[in-house]
Amino acid sequence: MRGIDTVRGVVFPGGSVLNKQYTITTAMLLVLVTLGCGANPNVVPVSGVVLLDGKPLVGASVNTQPIASSSGANPGSGSFGRTDAEGRYSLEVVDPPMPGAYLGEHRVTITQPDEVEYRSTDEMVVPTGPPWPTRYSDGSLRMTVQPEGTTTVDFELTLDGK
Repeated sequence: MRGIDTVRGVVFPGGSVLNKQYTITTAMLLVLVTLGCGANPNVVPVSGVVLLDGKPLVGASVNTQPIASSSGANPGSGSFGRTDAEGRYSLEVVDPPMPGAYLGEHRVTITQPDEVEYRSTDEMVVPTGPPWPTRYSDGSLRMTVQPEGTTTVDFELTLDGK
């Protein structure tokens, strides 16, 4: 029969079996690309600098967590970054992993660098410098991520409580 193909008893009017498989495969790929392979429009690039007493804070962890709106909708996953030798950081979303942060207001925590020097006492190992202020690691710092993203979410921290 001209114009009709059969595969395992299924009749495909017009065209060949190869054309049908190509069409089905193309349609499936389009669906996959449309549903899950694009960038998330609610995630934008966010970076900045962390200074401690006016100097770059090297090796500090910067973590953010979006704050839910009054509607209670899930605002998205948190983001994280680590400062480099110039105190610069760029955020990356935890889940799914991608550069940036979700739009909206975030709680921010900045924790002490891993490279802090320690000394031993009779009972424990303690940092040699002043204690890390809890105000930087308790989530009271805030930032707002705008739709255009930003490279200037800078934090100027001090050890003296000011």
